[in-house]
Amino acid sequence: MNFSKLYRKLPKKIQDSEKLMIYCIRFVKFIRSKKLRKNEPAKNNLINFIFKSSTIKPTGTIRDIQLLYLELLKFIDNVCEKHNLDYCLTYGTLLGAIRHEGFIPWDDDCDILMMRKDYDKFIEVLPEEINKYEFFKENCALTRLINSTDNYFTDFNNIYHKELGHDDFFKLPGLGKSLFLQLGWLKPMVKLDIFPYDYVKDESVNYYTKNYLGHKFYFREMYSQENFSFEKEFTKRFEELGLSYEPTNFIAEGIDASFIEDFPPFKKELIFPTKRLKFDEYELKCPNKSHELLKLWYGDNYMDIPQNVVVHGYADYNLTLFESKSEMDNAFKDTIEKLKEINLNFE
Repeated sequence: MNFSKLYRKLPKKIQDSEKLMIYCIRFVKFIRSKKLRKNEPAKNNLINFIFKSSTIKPTGTIRDIQLLYLELLKFIDNVCEKHNLDYCLTYGTLLGAIRHEGFIPWDDDCDILMMRKDYDKFIEVLPEEINKYEFFKENCALTRLINSTDNYFTDFNNIYHKELGHDDFFKLPGLGKSLFLQLGWLKPMVKLDIFPYDYVKDESVNYYTKNYLGHKFYFREMYSQENFSFEKEFTKRFEELGLSYEPTNFIAEGIDASFIEDFPPFKKELIFPTKRLKFDEYELKCPNKSHELLKLWYGDNYMDIPQNVVVHGYADYNLTLFESKSEMDNAFKDTIEKLKEINLNFE
């Protein structure tokens, strides 16, 4: 059920009734949860056996995409270490770290999370660090949308900019524009997501659990409205949801994070203290209790390979950006080598 399309068909009076819409979203959430439980994907016994009894590594374009992500991850890790900021791998990238000690073999996506204070500071220092390397600055896209079209970073490329040729790609089903911080590469194209998380006050956990999805929905809908103010609207909902910049006992996803996830707050001990785990050729930060988080996000069978897998289509799309596959392969190789050199010589 596409609630956004349904919402736009409703009478204006209902659209403007936030309380009524939150009840509608709760109903949709309930129906969706029952449907997900009913259609919970079974594990793929054959693929499970192959992956658990053999060492299988991806090759070709998907591996090039992963190696490019890997250097971007290492750059973020370097910046965070320098500025005393914390982060950790999350969602499918964390699942890859635990299940495969690197990327999920078919994964063309990359996700990390940061708590709000570190996230805000990272937004300040990342451009400064990127600007030290001309190759990085010219070829990366640093994006955080402050409305439906404008980028917070006025001196950087926007991954969704029409003139760069990626705008139509992100209009495809299952993609779309995102509001959170993203570090992308223009050609070849990848997009690394950095999700903001918030502390939830103890007395606000129940309210957050019931109303978070409604606040997130309205926050996204307002982006297209005239005179939208990110800071004003964010501050309002931050306070209403009972969130905190300072540590509390509970952590939850920010309203400007993903628009598909809907998870309840969880104990901060699941994230902190973060610890380094093997991830491909590097050691990167992961949550304190990764297995408990993965069970929360993906269910008890998170270590099994599901029947159906999801990819974003970056491999096929990248081929359309070049005259030939050999040209694309060389572009990946050159980019990865130069980023690796930047990371090796990071100040």
